[in-house]
Amino acid sequence: MSKNTFDTIIIGGGLGGLTAGATLAKLGKKVLLLEQHYVLGGCATTFKRKDFVMEVGLHEMDGLFEKDLKMDIFKFLEVDQHVDLIQVPELYRLKSKNLDFVFPHGHDESINALIEKFPSEEKGIRSFMALMNGVLEELPSFPNQKWKQNLGLPFMPLTHPNLVKASRKTVGEWLDHYFEDEDLKLLLQANLLYYHDDPYTMSMIYFSAAQSSYIQGGGHFVKGGSQKLSDYLASIVDQSSGQVLVGKKVNKIIVENGKAVGVEFTDKYNTGKTHTVFASKIIANTAVPLVQKLLPPKEGNKLNSKIKNLKAACSLLSIYIGFKKEIKDLGTDHYSTFISDDNMTSIKEVYNNCKGSWEKRNFVFVDYSQIDSQLAPKGKSFGAICAADYLTDWESLSTEEYALKKEEVATIFFNRLEEHFPGIKEEIEYYEVGTSKTIQRYTMNPEGTPYGFAQTADQAGKNRTPLASPIKNLHFAGAWTFPGGGFTGAIISGFLSAQEVNKSIKTTVEDYGILEDENVIELIRKKCIADNTYEFTFTKPKGFNYQAGQYGILELINPKFNAVEIPHRALSFVSHPDEPYLRFALRLSDSSYKRSLMALSEGAKCKCYGPIGDFTNQKFTQKDKGIVFIVSGIGITPILPLIREHQKQHQNTPITLLYSNKTLEACAYHDHFIGLENENFSYHTVLTATEKRMDKDYIKGKIENIEQYRFCIVGGRSFVLGMQKELQDLQVSNEDIIVDDFG
Repeated sequence: MSKNTFDTIIIGGGLGGLTAGATLAKLGKKVLLLEQHYVLGGCATTFKRKDFVMEVGLHEMDGLFEKDLKMDIFKFLEVDQHVDLIQVPELYRLKSKNLDFVFPHGHDESINALIEKFPSEEKGIRSFMALMNGVLEELPSFPNQKWKQNLGLPFMPLTHPNLVKASRKTVGEWLDHYFEDEDLKLLLQANLLYYHDDPYTMSMIYFSAAQSSYIQGGGHFVKGGSQKLSDYLASIVDQSSGQVLVGKKVNKIIVENGKAVGVEFTDKYNTGKTHTVFASKIIANTAVPLVQKLLPPKEGNKLNSKIKNLKAACSLLSIYIGFKKEIKDLGTDHYSTFISDDNMTSIKEVYNNCKGSWEKRNFVFVDYSQIDSQLAPKGKSFGAICAADYLTDWESLSTEEYALKKEEVATIFFNRLEEHFPGIKEEIEYYEVGTSKTIQRYTMNPEGTPYGFAQTADQAGKNRTPLASPIKNLHFAGAWTFPGGGFTGAIISGFLSAQEVNKSIKTTVEDYGILEDENVIELIRKKCIADNTYEFTFTKPKGFNYQAGQYGILELINPKFNAVEIPHRALSFVSHPDEPYLRFALRLSDSSYKRSLMALSEGAKCKCYGPIGDFTNQKFTQKDKGIVFIVSGIGITPILPLIREHQKQHQNTPITLLYSNKTLEACAYHDHFIGLENENFSYHTVLTATEKRMDKDYIKGKIENIEQYRFCIVGGRSFVLGMQKELQDLQVSNEDIIVDDFG
């Protein structure tokens, strides 16, 4: 393997890194992209819960018309031929105390609608829209390199008059300049949270470009979810003799003679082995403050001197909601509805509102069923609530406090949503709350922000972090660099960064080395273990270590079925760590994932990432106390290795398994547990098709001296909550109740 293994190494698989990688691959360069998460895309991802594909970040993407910079990028990358982009019906609806207004798409249409509603503000409306449109038109010719910006600065008033004009005031100041009506001001910046949290520090240049692109070109959604776009961009790299590896965490950027020449990385979940790879150029699609920590001290300090005074943007709270039916008949006639608190009377109150109580904080509700989003099966629908969020709202909370607060906040927003759309609460089948802490966990972004450095006037435009870093051969892509956050900003940054890198790679690597993907496993066999329940046995990667009770991510490669689906699942290991192979088990359904898994033949290749999770033996082991496992359905999977491990370490500890299923035929591993029965292990089934459901009386009848046991509950959310209450009624302390809610 030659020293310059690849032409370019890309750190991070968000949209910026994926666009950069795809662009360079199209240009004939050998690319290695390393992403620390097991899913590509950053915030351009989806996840599956029950029947719903839940969109993480994309409400709508601006533009896709002749003035949009992305058009040339998408054409070059052939995105339009492989990804379906659906235009949403209108820009947005704003509901406030004084106003209920639908903001249409189209330059003329929006101006006419605004003038009809606010006739006395016609002059200001035309001037404000003209300024925003002018900024958008001038941006393509604005140089992205610092030296070119500085060279052209004296001529900017002639070459870029609207950019110069917009730079003189913030969004809030321009709104105050043009308008008297506060309702109109609030309307024109109703979706400010898509960029920033304060109109009086928001860059008018960035706001104008994005907002004008939304108005003129319309908003668009990626059919099936933004993951489709991320996966397509990754496929360009893979199909061009490059490599995309996920679950790989870069720990160091190698610098020689002041030049970045390579990286060191490990598997994120099994960190025992370090890999070293080299390249002519490196593009960091990760938070710039984190890049500083990957560099040697000298270069890290050099980068820090450029960014130490820059401030990160706000974050977002998102509540992802799966509905039992399509909710259009409840009055959700629009794709996105911004709800303004009744006490909001001026844009001067916007920032304080973003920081205010959850009962008052403005929010947007997005109803994806207004388009053919393919995020839910027919007859059901998916929606999301989104509001401003900050890491300080969550970071000091314990695990229990964090979970309780998320439920509290969700309840507040559901009640507020109910006020506008009566009956909608009753249609909620499933929901999940994502916070700034969630974003930080999955993307590693400081402050949990998806936007990078805040788009303030002094951190935007020519003041934005440049694509070229102060360290030779190291470049940036993504929200933290030029031009800024959001899907469009990240895509443009990746493309521009790739263009600059491509120019300076003099000789393309021919003798490059393909790295082994250590996450690949092969199917050995599958067998039926209960009614409609199958166990799958796979090869075990060399050096793959895990603890009993943990789980892995099983990813299917090119799954046969794809309807309303993603190709991976979090599955507990049924196998014990001492076994030479990996075993998973699951209940079958009509989901595309499970149908694809069943369709696999022996020898079929999949990928496994992990181990993940802290539901291990240490969590519930306590000296001098026995264990009671209370389990429902397929929640039995982590229990097998846990029992084996506990018996291995604590042979005399009494264990009781209370296993709930509809029928005896549905009890997975029933014969196995019967075979384990002895003086220290007892096994009891609860068959709900013919018997009373498990309750405190049943538990009390099976367990003598309850205070001498710890209780471990595994199952869906409703089962876990119900069993927790029954145990609390039996005066079991919370510290003796451990739960694993997989529902």
